[in-house]
Amino acid sequence: MWWFTRVVVAVGLAMLDAAAVSADHPGAMRSEGWSPLTAALVFGGLALLAGMLVIAIVTLLTRRDDRSS
Repeated sequence: MWWFTRVVVAVGLAMLDAAAVSADHPGAMRSEGWSPLTAALVFGGLALLAGMLVIAIVTLLTRRDDRSS
């Protein structure tokens, strides 16, 4: 299990190093956020699309084969 400790320490050091590098460039690495209206429209549309997909999958999976005629 000593190798696991070495992996955890190596990953932790890599994450600390990446955080220090991103701290050097605060302005150029950050993009402007979306307006609240744009975010609401995009994520509302994604939620509607996900709901339609769930309904379509459930409809296809629960379809009965009526051959009683």
